[in-house]
Amino acid sequence: MNAMEINTFVVQLPTYMRDANKALFEPRVVSIGPYHHGHRSTGNMEVHKDRFRRSFLQRLGNVSHQDAIDRCIEGALQCYSGSIGMYTAEMLTRDGCFVVELLLRWNEGREAHVDNHIRLMSNCIYYDLLLVDNQIPFFVLDRLFNEFLKHVNGHPIFNRESNLVNLFIRFFNNAGQFSWANLEVLNLPHADDQPIRHLLDLQYRLVISNNMGIGEQGRCNNCSFSLCIDVCPVATMARGIPGANELEDNGVRFHVKELDQHVKLFDVTFRDKTIGIPRFEINFGSKILLANLFAHEQANGGGNGAGVVVVGAVTSYVVLMNALINSREDVVVLQRKRIVDNLLSNEEEVASFFNELGRCALVDVTNHRYTAMFRDVNSYLRNRLNCCKYCAIFSLKHCKNPLTCLSLLGAIMLLIFSCTSMIFAILKYARG
Repeated sequence: MNAMEINTFVVQLPTYMRDANKALFEPRVVSIGPYHHGHRSTGNMEVHKDRFRRSFLQRLGNVSHQDAIDRCIEGALQCYSGSIGMYTAEMLTRDGCFVVELLLRWNEGREAHVDNHIRLMSNCIYYDLLLVDNQIPFFVLDRLFNEFLKHVNGHPIFNRESNLVNLFIRFFNNAGQFSWANLEVLNLPHADDQPIRHLLDLQYRLVISNNMGIGEQGRCNNCSFSLCIDVCPVATMARGIPGANELEDNGVRFHVKELDQHVKLFDVTFRDKTIGIPRFEINFGSKILLANLFAHEQANGGGNGAGVVVVGAVTSYVVLMNALINSREDVVVLQRKRIVDNLLSNEEEVASFFNELGRCALVDVTNHRYTAMFRDVNSYLRNRLNCCKYCAIFSLKHCKNPLTCLSLLGAIMLLIFSCTSMIFAILKYARG
């Protein structure tokens, strides 16, 4: 693979996106690649990266490794789209050796050979390796790993058939950090179709391959009454939808869909006045991972092969959640329905997260995954002849719990009694 084949695929995050969500896109412990090299927060890790590099080179035997290492990193610096500054090939070698050695030790279970600093920072290192512009080209890691396999004779765990992609997949999906992403199948179909760009790209492909279920929703018949027809021309239909709280006030119900082999993370539907959304657990870790999957998709775009831009599944999901969540009241609605499992400090933090990401979404609002669903929701809301909507609103406001039902029943009985008394009084007067 030469530099022209490699192209520039390790992007530098745009300033507008980084400034809006700094805590989600900047490494806390370890910098990989040129974009965050020299940051104050990652300085302490440099000495540990040097030690891991020496440890990895010792695995290759007591010979000069310079020629082999040079082959491993050939063309890698040309893969970065932004300025690499003072970042050198030697620094790239150290970063690559550190990542591969970390993976080898994790698979070997050699916790005794990991010092207290690495052990203490292991969770932060995990997330730092999946930041969108804290990456090293995957082919560098693959070449270093293949160089290791040449000297693997007699190793109790690794052999010549060991696969780096599978090792990284197990590493990133071992401790449940991606439990919200429904990764039941830890393999990557068609892994050889396109070269893997970097570690985040690998994890992105795994998330997408496990969650591309029923796809874009078509139009639904949301009411069985003949009067409930679509009276709103598509051309004048709003392209967004109201927040969850306003939707609920207008008779739209929410239903949590439990993730399984048939229900995927992005399978959001609108049927029979009900929006079905799979459960999403939001904590600080899932914020980092979702934000960087979103940034990766935004930075790399997509197409359908005919020159038409295709809005990715993660971007569409962010657009959807940004539309549904505008305030803490919207989060409360989704929490009550168990759609959002909020492990953050408060509801405002959830709303702020999706709103900040949503403002960074460069998307064709007429062509994302949920466009048809948005159209159906707006058709339901704007249809003045939709008697089912008014029945749903009435039920929501007056039949929330047994007490409101009893109050309504009492009021109806009182009205009936009053009307009956009035009729008898009129009849008595007429006969009189």
